[in-house]
Amino acid sequence: MKQEMVDVAIVGYGPVSKLLAALLGQKGWKVGVYERFTEPFPLPRAVHLDDEVARMLQSIIPKSELERILQPVPDLYEWRNADRQLLLGIDFSQAGISGWPGHLFFNQPELERVMDVACRKQSGVSVQMGNEAIELKEFEDHVELIVKDIQGEVRTIHAKYVVGCDGANSFVRKNMDTTIMDLGFAADWLVVDIVTKEEREWNPMNLQLCDPARPTTVVSGGPGKRRWEFMALPGETKEDLNNEEVAWRLLEPWNITPTNAVLERHAVYTFKALWANEWQKGRLILAGDAAHLTPPFMGQGMCSGLRDSMNVAWKLDLILSRRAAESILETYTAERKPHNREVVEAALFLGNVICVTDPEAARKRDEVFFTGGVPEFPEFPFLTEGILYQSEDGINNKYTGKLSFQGQVEYRGKTGLFDDVVGNGWTIMSPANDPKKVLSEEQIRFLEVIGVKFIEISETSETKEAGSDIVVDIDGKYKQYFKETGLEAVVVRPDFYLFGGTESLTDLPSLVEDLSKQISRFLIPATA
Repeated sequence: MKQEMVDVAIVGYGPVSKLLAALLGQKGWKVGVYERFTEPFPLPRAVHLDDEVARMLQSIIPKSELERILQPVPDLYEWRNADRQLLLGIDFSQAGISGWPGHLFFNQPELERVMDVACRKQSGVSVQMGNEAIELKEFEDHVELIVKDIQGEVRTIHAKYVVGCDGANSFVRKNMDTTIMDLGFAADWLVVDIVTKEEREWNPMNLQLCDPARPTTVVSGGPGKRRWEFMALPGETKEDLNNEEVAWRLLEPWNITPTNAVLERHAVYTFKALWANEWQKGRLILAGDAAHLTPPFMGQGMCSGLRDSMNVAWKLDLILSRRAAESILETYTAERKPHNREVVEAALFLGNVICVTDPEAARKRDEVFFTGGVPEFPEFPFLTEGILYQSEDGINNKYTGKLSFQGQVEYRGKTGLFDDVVGNGWTIMSPANDPKKVLSEEQIRFLEVIGVKFIEISETSETKEAGSDIVVDIDGKYKQYFKETGLEAVVVRPDFYLFGGTESLTDLPSLVEDLSKQISRFLIPATA
């Protein structure tokens, strides 16, 4: 039996896998990706991502390529009742904190094509299509993954870690000792994607029609494309819905016919809300749909999976480079599961608004909205557990676990978004002065071990004495961010979340001391 050696084996090759493989490949690790299908899935599934995810993709895909395939949303995401009265409007037009529009729509096959290019350009990443994972054996210091190709040849993959990015029926999850938390939500929907033959103005661009006669979703499918989702009514089966004739019949009231559109695909999906209780055990890790399923009403299913990849990538990098013990992976479930749980619960809140097929129940729902009895829609979740600043008195915790800011900067003669010209990873930045000036030599040495960049945000590129790098805030957005938050220094994690912030640069050493204590729990002694 043939054998291969990799640092990380990834089962499945969807967007979650692609991001993880590319990020690890950038760090120089040997990654094997094993996908049972011989060709990429050609049809769209996810259609929405947010600014945080756009910034993640920016880590592996040129900004110009992303701008080509991502479509901003200029207006509200509208929730209307059967009489087209507005129940709920979610503003999709605002810019996000991550340097991108807050909400973007795309065609998944096109996105995956550019993600595939990002993976394959990494010399250490090997993508093996038509290779099905059939057996898995975990040992103290490695995992043996057995795969079989389409010719029936069987090979053993020796990996330090195996990550299951292999969907709702995950092979890796079935080999892990974990249980499932199922919230009991299940609804069948016919998903229909069309390509328009002519330009057309869509008003609104994105709509949830909360009509008990047929709850319907109408959203962008990316440039030149459109998506409808039709809920199965009581008594209808998947077989009743899943045919081309039914798809065209349901599209006709929207003035979509074979004369002005091409039916790209139709499929019935069962929307569910559930998650695995453990996303990592030993050397096995779950990400994406293998770890959780989210109803699509917030467009956060794929987004949540990509957050998984971003979180676990920097921790695996620390482990593989022997800068951290594998116990740091314990923070993966601790950080990601509560965040994902809040996303699922928010999606369920919206699902319970639209998935109403009883006219009397719909009438009562509408009354609640019109009388203002609906609770305020919750703030999008941030990290609350894990490697985050923990002050004894609770001061300066307001922004801990929230996303950091990205804007346009000038750095060493280059201008662009911060990550493109400065890079990403652990970052300490301040608009007040050089962060190094307030830190001890011991603290600086520790921060250099984990790869921290020291950044002084300035209004000019004036050369100063050796110290932190000078980054020019070319449009004043960083100045505005620090003024609005009241912060003078921030510590940013590699996944763009704030470890913490401080209102005075002189208090930065206390943040670094806390970070040192937390990370040192996972550091491998130099003599090891």
